[in-house]
Amino acid sequence: MGKQGRTVGVTPAEGREFLEMARGFGRAAEYSLKMGDWKVAGSNAIHCVISANDALLGITHKVRSAGTRHSDAATLLRRLEPGDDAKKNASRFLRMVNKKSLLQYEGRPLTEKEARALITDAKRFLEWVEGKVR
Repeated sequence: MGKQGRTVGVTPAEGREFLEMARGFGRAAEYSLKMGDWKVAGSNAIHCVISANDALLGITHKVRSAGTRHSDAATLLRRLEPGDDAKKNASRFLRMVNKKSLLQYEGRPLTEKEARALITDAKRFLEWVEGKVR
């Protein structure tokens, strides 16, 4: 795979599709939270940031990570986006995607507090991405 990870080319139109998916996952996370389905809410929040990251990298850099690990996408984000905000959001992204396997494959339920925290992080990440791609 190499140090920088694999990437695939993305057109700006594809990047915009990823942004719409991110927004949809964000809405689904909010709805699931209202319905008391904490685990689904958390999963949707995580998928929101994955799609938002693909949108940002696709729209602004015309690539997205094609690595087998989500940490590859965080590394790519850190490498391509300059500044402290990018560094902070790359850490937020990595923290969230590291919970994906635990959330989807671990037998324990997600608490409401955990779901709310994931949704808050997803909203912040998505708002940052939307500000970057306007």
